[in-house]
Amino acid sequence: MATYDDDTLNQINENANLLEYVSQTLELEKRGDDYYGHCPLHTDLTASLSFSPKENRFYCFSCGRGGGFIKYLMEYEGLGFDEAVEKASVLANVDLTQVCHSETISYLKKVRVAMQKTRIPYVHPHLDYSEYAAYKKCPVKEWLNEGIEQRVMDKFDIRVDERQNRIVYPVYDLNGNLINIKGRTRYENYKALKLPKYINYHSVGTMDYFQSLNLTLPDVKSDGEIIIFESIKSVMKAYGWGIKNCASAEKHSLTEEQIALLVKLRTNVVFAYDSDISYQDREVKKNLDVLKVYTNVYVMEDKEGLLGGTDAKNAPADCGKEVFDTLYQYKRKVV
Repeated sequence: MATYDDDTLNQINENANLLEYVSQTLELEKRGDDYYGHCPLHTDLTASLSFSPKENRFYCFSCGRGGGFIKYLMEYEGLGFDEAVEKASVLANVDLTQVCHSETISYLKKVRVAMQKTRIPYVHPHLDYSEYAAYKKCPVKEWLNEGIEQRVMDKFDIRVDERQNRIVYPVYDLNGNLINIKGRTRYENYKALKLPKYINYHSVGTMDYFQSLNLTLPDVKSDGEIIIFESIKSVMKAYGWGIKNCASAEKHSLTEEQIALLVKLRTNVVFAYDSDISYQDREVKKNLDVLKVYTNVYVMEDKEGLLGGTDAKNAPADCGKEVFDTLYQYKRKVV
């Protein structure tokens, strides 16, 4: 079976006119906006096979078969997947010889199959925004003092959990669904108090997202590059400087799902980890070695001590835009 990317299959299904094609062999009756005919795959006394011109899809209300043009050819003409794609591509005027069957697509398919075999896919529960809106919207002085502008914190919807004395921020998936709430303690002596610095208010489940990517995705795509920080604070600092193609991994080792997401973006990837993180770290290097096969990968290294060394644990965005620009200018490509 050949490998086709989702964009190609979607283009074929959208461009091939399903209603026009089936009208050549089936008698159809219009009901409202859709057309109906008798399903040839079972006894169908009342026409139950519907075709939607608007969506360019079919659905049989009796046997439950449904889908786009390619699926129709497979179900009703008995074609294999490759045969159906080839036939539909001709009708859709899509030249398959120009389609790139890249290693990227093969990798994503491999990851998807591996995940299906090793664990049940995790579905993040969608939270009602009213739960997050209950937290107080007010200036966060400590983050203002770090140089994060109020307009940026408003953009990222930063709030305060007064009961737990935490700064909180929402976690969204790429479709804009609220899937978690994360909080950072405001107690400076949190270690002495044995309090966690960060907490998730709900179960994280599978880490298959990057913090704030739902907001910055348009900039990532237009720039053809994503800069990965370890924290949302770094993302907001860069955003305030006009560097908006950023997201936070919330840690320095990525999951398979996060790597797959980066591959799917088809952009350059720049890692801007804190000064105490080595890109030679076993897990970090493993991530880089996988990613560099499928896209251009760069790392921002502080060889001149501009961030204060490993003990300072500063992020590339913590010491001002000039330092960030210098580190970005001399970023190293991973080969």
